[in-house]
This record gives sequence, C-alpha cells and structure tokens, in this order.
Amino acid sequence: MLTGGCGVDDPGPVDAPGCEPWGVAMVAFDPGDGAGFGAEGLPDVVLGPPDGGKTTQGALDVVSLGLGGTITVALGCPVDDGPGPDLFVYENPFVVAGGPRVFADPAAVAVSVDGEAWATFPCVPPSTAVAEDDGVDGCAGLAPVAANADNGLTGTPAGGGDAFDLATLNVADDGSAFVVGEGVRFVRVTDRGPGGAAPNAGFDLDAIASAVR
Repeated sequence: MLTGGCGVDDPGPVDAPGCEPWGVAMVAFDPGDGAGFGAEGLPDVVLGPPDGGKTTQGALDVVSLGLGGTITVALGCPVDDGPGPDLFVYENPFVVAGGPRVFADPAAVAVSVDGEAWATFPCVPPSTAVAEDDGVDGCAGLAPVAANADNGLTGTPAGGGDAFDLATLNVADDGSAFVVGEGVRFVRVTDRGPGGAAPNAGFDLDAIASAVR
C-alpha cells in the first residue's frame, strides 16, 4: 500500500488528520488517441475540488483522456462504504437545449484500496455523444456538475457529478471478493466514449471526491 508523504507515488497516510476529501496525487496517466486538452495543467488540473456550475457550458479545468485513455488518482482521505453514494466523479457534460439530454463522454470507474487490486463499477455507455442522464448506466461523464471550490457542494448530491456506491461492488476484477468499507484510496477512470476529435477526444476529468457524511 502507498503510504507516507504526498508525492505522486506516495499520496500520504490514510489516517492523516485533516486529510483532503478529493484527489491529491495523479498516480498514472495513459492517454488515448485524440487526448491533449488540459495536459499542460497536469497534475493540478485533476486534483482538488471540481470547477462546476456551468450547466450549459462544460468546465475547461479538465484533462481529456483520449479514446480509451486512463487516469489514476489518489484521494487524500480513504473512502468507506456508508449511507448512499460514497464517491463522486466529475466530468464536464452540459445540458443540450434545456435537457434532459447532455453532451456526454462516458467512462468506467474502478476503485482500489492499495493501488494493485481493483474493482470496476459496471458501465454501459450510451451509443451517441448526446444522451439522457437517466442515472442507471453506471458510467461517469453524464451528470452535469454544480460543485466548485466556492459553493461547498463538492461530495454532495446537490453538487452533481456521477455518484458511485461501494456497496454495489461485490467482486473484484480478479474474481475475488471485494470487501467494502476497507478504505478505498485510489480511483481509476477509463474512457468508454463513442468518439471525438483531438485534442478534446474522450472523457474530460475535472475532479474526484469522496462523499460528505
């Protein structure tokens, strides 16, 4: 398990007092075809609270993963299973013509306690870039984001973003049992979108945060 300081390969102890409830380190980034937007701002652009509040225009404080691209972020505080959602992933989808459809870049979300063994939430991405956020597809990248650093909505349902409940994970990717409540520390996001043009192709990660209890 990665413990100790707060570098990219060492995101800090899981029991640190006053730990931050959002991403504090980028552990890995494997961009796909068409990636590039926001890359010059890494790692800071994907750390800290989201930059939401623009329901008709996507936030620009993001990095585009590219088609099939993957990014792994370490959270400052461990995430435990509790009532309701435990984790929020923030992209920059925005409402089209008053809704309910959004411009979406879906992605699959996986979590890990130690950065080695992973469990992935089932994700059934929509087949088109304009889709309705019906809340049942299991992917990130479909829910508009209201939360930002100034409004205190990060990690709450009112702040938008895509919510994930650790209680829904029973099996890890290797087929073993996934034990909820151990303290998830790492989140991996993998683009599952239908397409896109460079340098904005793929999922656009804004931030990741644990739920406020």
